[in-house]
Amino acid sequence: MAARHSARLCAFSTALQDRDLPAALRFCAEQGIGALELGVGGWPSTAHADAEQLARDPAAVRALRTDSQAAGVRLAALSCHGNPLHPETARAARDDRQLRAALESAHALEVPVVVAFSGQPGPGVPNWPVVAWPDDYAALWERQWQDALIPYWQGLAQRASELGVVIALELHGGFAVHSPSTLLRLRDACGPAIAANLDPSHLWWQGIDPLAAVQLLGPAVAHFHVKDLLVNPARLAEHGWLDHTPFAQRDQRAWQFVKPGDGHDASTWRTLLDGLLAQGYAGVFSIEHEGVEAPAQGLALAADFIAQL
Repeated sequence: MAARHSARLCAFSTALQDRDLPAALRFCAEQGIGALELGVGGWPSTAHADAEQLARDPAAVRALRTDSQAAGVRLAALSCHGNPLHPETARAARDDRQLRAALESAHALEVPVVVAFSGQPGPGVPNWPVVAWPDDYAALWERQWQDALIPYWQGLAQRASELGVVIALELHGGFAVHSPSTLLRLRDACGPAIAANLDPSHLWWQGIDPLAAVQLLGPAVAHFHVKDLLVNPARLAEHGWLDHTPFAQRDQRAWQFVKPGDGHDASTWRTLLDGLLAQGYAGVFSIEHEGVEAPAQGLALAADFIAQL
């Protein structure tokens, strides 16, 4: 079982921004991590690669392939998490441009998945109306879907299909697609080029059982982030799950992100990963480190934990 899990290990490059891309790839190889999820824009940044440069420069594509092959670490996904539906026109245009470039770059690199957020429209500032009453919120929610979410992603999904790329939208609070039902609604409207990036840490704090989510989504899961959630019961009683305490104040929060095993035990993780594979999942287990450890150390510890399951 451990070999089956370790063969799928992947690192999200955001944890290795203290070194250049060749060094990041070498680190992965040294840790037995055979794949990389490469940030190319948006919040993951362009520290290692820039989607817009890759989309227009075949030499940059060749150089990236050379670095990947030299290290023996394959590119499993490109990440370009932004908000292409942001109510600030300039920001939305930038994030849209980067995301479209990421699709073109993935095609050129023969990378099957681009990871992103669904985005969240306004008005004024991004507005995440996730309660059914007062009715104003429900009406705003439906307008956002009909006027922004569905039309935008139908166009992106069509282009992704033409390129042979799947867009894995991360189920993340603060964005319209944050749960199995919202992902499936958008997928029903746009087709199978829209799929899920499932990060269990973002499901746990919404009260969603990740294994149940895996079973609901089935073949709609195209990518998986390895990240855990640690709950502080005293602060949970004080703040609830919808805790806006700054992440820098970790000890004051109801919950915080940690490396796998620090929030849920090995049995929980083994059951979750086995359940994912039982649904036919063919992707990687991409470690996204947001714990207290130094990033490289956290990646190494997480990789060892997953390999031992």
